[in-house]
Amino acid sequence: MRTQLITRVNAIISTSTNYQSQGFSVSSNLPWEQGGNPLYLKNMKTLYFDSDHQEETILIPTLSGPEVARDDIICQAYLAVDAKSPPTQLDNFVQSVLGTKSSTGITNFGVESDYTVETQEDVLIYTFEFRMNTITY
Repeated sequence: MRTQLITRVNAIISTSTNYQSQGFSVSSNLPWEQGGNPLYLKNMKTLYFDSDHQEETILIPTLSGPEVARDDIICQAYLAVDAKSPPTQLDNFVQSVLGTKSSTGITNFGVESDYTVETQEDVLIYTFEFRMNTITY
């Protein structure tokens, strides 16, 4: 899912002169730390997607044969902006990023996205979470 989300956000940025002029970008790097600080704090207005992880919930246990399970694929992303002078297109960009959940091209039966905002000194840190539900047998 991470790759599909990065591709979609890149496409959104490349077709919007507003986002380009505001300096928004997306990185293919993972949001690792350098010198004790996450990269998204160093490279503000750059969206970093973390690795996917899966959570499995058994829906129908069976005595013999495959069990029916719901697999949740979860991917988080991080974006930092200056709290004193946030980009004018920030709200639109956030909504565009949240909307990428529906355009991954991965077969699923449910997908959700949301975000939280944290203030750290004079920086707003947006943490996005994308959750996609699939069924396995």
